[in-house]
Amino acid sequence: MCLVSLLAFSPWLFAQDVISPAPNEGSTYLVKPDYRKCAFPMCGGWFLTPVNQFSRQLEDDNTAYEHSLLPLKSIYVAYIDYRRLGLTEAQIRELEARMHGEDVLLRGLLSRNGITPQNSTRLATLHTNGAWTSANKREAYGPYLRISSTGIVCITTPCPYYKAELINTAYATVFDDLNFEKAELDREQTSRAWQAIASEGLVITGVKYESEGMTGPGTGIAATKVFFSYPEKK
Repeated sequence: MCLVSLLAFSPWLFAQDVISPAPNEGSTYLVKPDYRKCAFPMCGGWFLTPVNQFSRQLEDDNTAYEHSLLPLKSIYVAYIDYRRLGLTEAQIRELEARMHGEDVLLRGLLSRNGITPQNSTRLATLHTNGAWTSANKREAYGPYLRISSTGIVCITTPCPYYKAELINTAYATVFDDLNFEKAELDREQTSRAWQAIASEGLVITGVKYESEGMTGPGTGIAATKVFFSYPEKK
């Protein structure tokens, strides 16, 4: 039997696999400004909310809704160090302006030593090495996932075309179908999303559903919100 046929008819080959997070990258956070009125740096920095605090695998609508009702823990940082991103001053201003009005994700490592000698050791700094901005104002719903292409081509469906990595965990799995209807992307954004899946990967929130294949049901993911890497790669 050829490899393509084996892949098409042996879904057990693609059971969940455990991946190891890349070293020295840290965790991914949803970032919001701190509007408290006390003096900086004790106030006026940023609140970091780690994503997927309750998610351990793909979730359907019901589970995602239950998790959306649970209180999330956040971390206060006084400073964000952007040096590893190589951003210009204008890009930093743009990114921080977006944090005030939309969902922005930053990945990085925390330290208790600020980036200037006078910082108190009680205050934390996020040393960021990845940034993603939201495509639009849609609500983030469901687990945060990194979606990439498996490179697999089958002669029938369902076929494990895609890989989903649950951000901030070691969980990864493959799935068969992906759509962006709930994410409400325009044509240019949809094209950019597919390009990201084929290259560096695309960050989304989404919920799973049962897809219809030629030989039986499969697993699909409906993206509810899409995040693009910042700054945009030209």
